[in-house]
Amino acid sequence: MKLWKGIVATAASLVVLSGNLFAQEIVKIGLPMPLTGVLAAVGRQAVAGARLYVAQHGDIVAGRKVQLIVRDDTSVPDVSKRIAQEMIVNDKVAIIGGGLTPNVLAIAAIVSETKTATVVMVSGTSIVTERSPYFVRTSWTHGQQAS
Repeated sequence: MKLWKGIVATAASLVVLSGNLFAQEIVKIGLPMPLTGVLAAVGRQAVAGARLYVAQHGDIVAGRKVQLIVRDDTSVPDVSKRIAQEMIVNDKVAIIGGGLTPNVLAIAAIVSETKTATVVMVSGTSIVTERSPYFVRTSWTHGQQAS
């Protein structure tokens, strides 16, 4: 729950700071997550956490309605890349929630090119946030956990 509080606070900050978001009544958050495949349990937990937060705190953040758009990336980086691009172009998401390390790395170029704010929610690899200036991490890294 604490993690989602940080994610929603980050999302609210991004909503306020991003000029193109003011044109939208609904702030769409895309979650290309592993719902099937090798680490499906992790993706399902991240999505369940997002939905639980919205259920408990409502779907209004910084005066804007928030809509979660969830798609299964099947734990495959190329699928995550395709889904993230579809979410940005077709669904007009303002924020992406990043999942597994290989999948987050796969979307780095797309979110950088489109300047899409991305909250790294699952990946604990230290280098991830160095791959795009539009990545922000709300959790620990593996190095922090190990020490």
